[in-house]
This record gives sequence, structure tokens and C-alpha cells, in this order.
Amino acid sequence: MAFFQDIGKKITEGVQDASKKTTELIEVNKLKSSISSEKDAINATKIQMGDKIFAMFNAGEAIPENMTEDVQSITARLEKISELEGKIEEIRLASEAEKASRAAAAAPAAGTGATRFCIGCGAPLAEGTVFCGKCGKKQE
Repeated sequence: MAFFQDIGKKITEGVQDASKKTTELIEVNKLKSSISSEKDAINATKIQMGDKIFAMFNAGEAIPENMTEDVQSITARLEKISELEGKIEEIRLASEAEKASRAAAAAPAAGTGATRFCIGCGAPLAEGTVFCGKCGKKQE
């Protein structure tokens, strides 16, 4: 009988140890989560600090000397972004002008019955056409 009592005692101790370890793991994970939240808050504050310094620079206010190079780098990158966006707009406008030119060149002679143009390539479309015969684009 003592044998079964010893086994029962060892099982109980094992369960208690496992329970204690589980509790410790849960507590450690909660603490790690709190640390991560604090680090995220620090990073967000750093970003806000940078935004404030950049705003001061743009307003012509004095900023720490060791940050001048960084804000000038940001300014140069913003100018580059603006330049690239301008190029995108030029391409878009040129594309629209080309489509309009093709549509005008492809306009049917009077009396041919075509009154619509392809939304993809500008080719004239006969009444009731669902797909363009030139580029295959489905018409709306």
C-alpha cells in the first residue's frame, strides 16, 4: 500500500510543479509583453520628436546642430519624391493625350454608324460591340 501512496505523492508533486512552471511562464510572457509595449511607446515618441524637429527646421527655427544633416537629407528626399511624382503625372498626361489623338484619328467618316470608341485603345466601335476588335478590351 505504501508503494501506491508514494506514487500518488509523486504524481501530486509533479502536477504542482507543472502548475507552478505554467504560472511562471504566463507571468514572464506578460512581463515580456509589457516590455514590448514600452519599447513601442518609446519608438513612437522618437518619431514624434523627429517630426517636431523637422517642423522647427521648416519654420526656420534653430535646431540642434547635430541634426541639421538629417533634416537636410529628409528635405532632399522630399524634393526627389516631388520630382518623381511630377514625372508620373507627365506620363499620365502624355498617355491620355495619345489616347485622345488615336481616338480622333480613328474617328469614322460620316455615315459609317460608329458612335463609340474603345476605352482601351480608342478604336471606333460598331453599335452593340462588347469587346474591341483591335485590342480585345471589354467595353463598359
